[in-house]
Amino acid sequence: MIVHLFDDEKFVDSTIETFETVGAGKNKYIVFSNSKELKHPKNLKLIEILPNNYRKLDLDTIYDNCDVLAIHYLTPIKTHLLKRKPQHVKVVWMVWGKDAYDYFGSFQQYEELTKRVLRNSFKTFLKKSFLYNAFHYLKYGVSTINKERKALNNLNYLATVIPPEFEVIKNEFKLHVEPIKFSYDSLTPVLLNDNEIVLGKDILIGNSATPPNNHLDIFHKIKNKVRVIVPLNYGDMNYAKEIERKGHEIFENRFIPIKDFMTFDAYIELVFSCNTMIMYHIRQQGLGNILLALFGGMRVFLNNKSPLYSYLKQLNFIVFDLDKDTALAGLELNLEEKKMNKEKVREHWGAENILEGARDIMRIHDKTSD
Repeated sequence: MIVHLFDDEKFVDSTIETFETVGAGKNKYIVFSNSKELKHPKNLKLIEILPNNYRKLDLDTIYDNCDVLAIHYLTPIKTHLLKRKPQHVKVVWMVWGKDAYDYFGSFQQYEELTKRVLRNSFKTFLKKSFLYNAFHYLKYGVSTINKERKALNNLNYLATVIPPEFEVIKNEFKLHVEPIKFSYDSLTPVLLNDNEIVLGKDILIGNSATPPNNHLDIFHKIKNKVRVIVPLNYGDMNYAKEIERKGHEIFENRFIPIKDFMTFDAYIELVFSCNTMIMYHIRQQGLGNILLALFGGMRVFLNNKSPLYSYLKQLNFIVFDLDKDTALAGLELNLEEKKMNKEKVREHWGAENILEGARDIMRIHDKTSD
């Protein structure tokens, strides 16, 4: 049995569908939540909801008949389980980004204006203090992952969002792991659309109220452009307030913050009300949003320091460097450029690619359970 460990996230249903397609009856799906009413997953017949509290963990519930443990985003409760896994169980960490990069020793993921805001943040100060480490252990029963060598030594496989991240994360945490291919299916309903998408004229900035978006550094570069739409409906709400304040100060009535939860269909409509997307992260983040924009024919700007920028260029996507190509922000791509990006998204992130990644994990299960 492959036991999947999730949080209450939007990827759960599509991941269940993927694994049931390639290995029906060989998977168990656990969502950690302190509420019996889940916000995102709808496939409740196949989901077991467990309390997100290590003191209430029943290891037998997790590991009974388990051959492979699939960790979808490494949280403290999953680290707690990882430290206590039976020897025969193989473990796959599907790293999302934040669960790794936030614990890097020296990785710089902020541009200059964002760094200035964070220097004055009490939260930033607290995270570097002994008190934070003590609080983390008391609350979660484990230290942060960079201090949990025993847990990390129990990992066998690492699935990263893009291949260049594998060596970076492996080396940072000194992992003894093998790479495995896996991608989440967040775009299948969109990829079935062959119609040309009619775009609006606005600019979409970032994907969340989190500092790695480097919002202020983007604002400084495009302050004379058209209306900007900025999703701030999840993440750090104190940071969101600062970004909203600065956004109104710089863009005045051309700044449109998104502060309420949106359905997937409503979010797609919002994205395509723009013709430009700017994701200025230095680390890999927001790939699903970026692929959606590329498929829809939007002009996508990335940070030239990002491994995602280099990787997409390597795959021959048409993407832009915000530092070098700023003047093009707000200008729509031509039809040939749109077509090329659309075909590339289907080629590299289409349904068959998603299924093949799940099959690779099923092969680990079949080999382990023999």
